Amino acid sequence: MAVILNNSDVGKIKGSEEKLWAYNAYDCCITRELWDTIDPMLDATTRHTYNFERGMIGPAMTMMRRGLRVDIGERDSRLQSLTPLRAKLIKLLDTYANAIWDKEINHNSPLQLKKFLYECLGLPKTVKRDKGKEKISTDREALEGLRNKYPRARPVVDCILALRDVDKKVSVLNSEVDPFDGRMRTSYNVAGTETGRWSSSQSAFWNGTNMQNVTAELREIFIADEGYKLFYADLDQAESRVVAYITGDKGYINACESGDLHTTVVKMVWPDLPWTGDPVADRAIADRKYYLHFSYRDMCKRAGHGTNYGLQAHSLQRHLKIELRYAYRFQLMYYGGAIGYTTLARYHKQDSGAGFDRMIEEGEVLGVAPKLDEIDKRIVKVTGAFPGIRGWHDTVAEKLQTTGEMITPLGRRRQFWGRLNDATTLREAIAFEPQSTVGDLLNIGLYRIWDELEPRVQILGQVHDAVLGQAREETFDKDMQSVLDCMHNPIIINGRSMVIPTSAEVGHSWSKDMEKWSNENT
Repeated sequence: MAVILNNSDVGKIKGSEEKLWAYNAYDCCITRELWDTIDPMLDATTRHTYNFERGMIGPAMTMMRRGLRVDIGERDSRLQSLTPLRAKLIKLLDTYANAIWDKEINHNSPLQLKKFLYECLGLPKTVKRDKGKEKISTDREALEGLRNKYPRARPVVDCILALRDVDKKVSVLNSEVDPFDGRMRTSYNVAGTETGRWSSSQSAFWNGTNMQNVTAELREIFIADEGYKLFYADLDQAESRVVAYITGDKGYINACESGDLHTTVVKMVWPDLPWTGDPVADRAIADRKYYLHFSYRDMCKRAGHGTNYGLQAHSLQRHLKIELRYAYRFQLMYYGGAIGYTTLARYHKQDSGAGFDRMIEEGEVLGVAPKLDEIDKRIVKVTGAFPGIRGWHDTVAEKLQTTGEMITPLGRRRQFWGRLNDATTLREAIAFEPQSTVGDLLNIGLYRIWDELEPRVQILGQVHDAVLGQAREETFDKDMQSVLDCMHNPIIINGRSMVIPTSAEVGHSWSKDMEKWSNENT
């Protein structure tokens, strides 16, 4: 085939299907010829990654061929319930558009949305950088920003966002199901992301769905085969654990190993709350309301994750819809920083149980503003609960400015180019190591299940940090223990050995009603 095919040959072939296959074959020929040039250029690190990715083709093809069994009745019921809701939202949006713009609007058209929001409504344009260029955005983050800042935009934006959510659900439910076996199939892209994590998309052959779009409420349409039971094996708090070991922050490592990460983080961030030492009582304290609808635990769980990845206070404010001062004070308590004495004293007055008095007493005075020596003008440096995380951010920033290269503990490399002092690039670089490491650990577990347990244990999908599969009912508990053993793979990070624990939920459908599995059943 390589001898007879070239670009001009492909152009001469008649028939769309024949031309498609010839084009694909031509791509393979070119790739094979390029490999002869590229192969000698690979160093040991790159070759390791290449071999790892190539080994994952087997599990990916197994899941793509097998697909997931669909409960057609449940699928149709959910689709029917969404149809009138979608029609109602479209009518409502058209009412808004006709009243303001004197014409209807297509909510899926970024061009129309830009004109409607930024010209007709006169809202300030939200500009984002995409592939080195600044572009006016109408993505979810941009719309939520407009909604929060400008009350006149709320009805329209709420309607647009609701329509987008409904459309995403309808798209999943309308995905083609094979009429011969009642299964929905998807395509897994083994090398689909910079981090090494898989992406999922519709298949040109099977017309499935993007598994990342399957929300928790839609998962119920997928069911186990006859005689089987589903399992959903999830790496527990994987990214937080990897962040802890990469940063080497002893406090955060202890929190991750405590058994209740977020409650322990609350204890360290708010040390002056009335802690008892009893796990049940302390969990209740952590669940107390702190601010708006957030408990102390909610703040640590939601704001802590973003802070770990370099999200600044302004971004936290936007994502969590909180006042900026609460975002600032959380990050100050979380990993420290420099702050004016006056502001620190005000925080103490507003939130006296948070430990700001200790920060005032123990904080290092860095100096005063020029020509101002009053005590309330002093700049105070405070440590925070997890200073190692901020130190890690500084290390990543330094690497970006020197080599621009990040290498994970498992040997995956990424070279950053271009705007290395850009805040977005820095956040991507910070996130690369933990996200890539977790992705590779998940894939190692997936490969082991496929290699060691198939066909009695069948892998069905990979979603986020979890493996979806099924096993026979008569040997389920025994096989489940084997699945968890396959998912537990030690890794050395900064000289410390770490194993991410795995929890599993089981049931006959992939639903919120799945039960937590315990090895006590074996």
